[in-house]
Amino acid sequence: MPIDEPVSTATELFIAKRVLDAHWTRALDRPWRAGGCLECRGRSECRQLDWALALTAEVASVIFRNGE
Repeated sequence: MPIDEPVSTATELFIAKRVLDAHWTRALDRPWRAGGCLECRGRSECRQLDWALALTAEVASVIFRNGE
């Protein structure tokens, strides 16, 4: 894929899953919390985790909205 093309939602969702997996497996004492990647700042703040959770929620809301 050329670098100047926009990233698809599917690609973003794949990346978000990898971020979520990193936080689940690397922060064993408190899964789903900051502490699982190199972007984590402290124990409660991670821009990547926040982005991944927001994207996952957005995609889920679209799926559930279309299922009505």
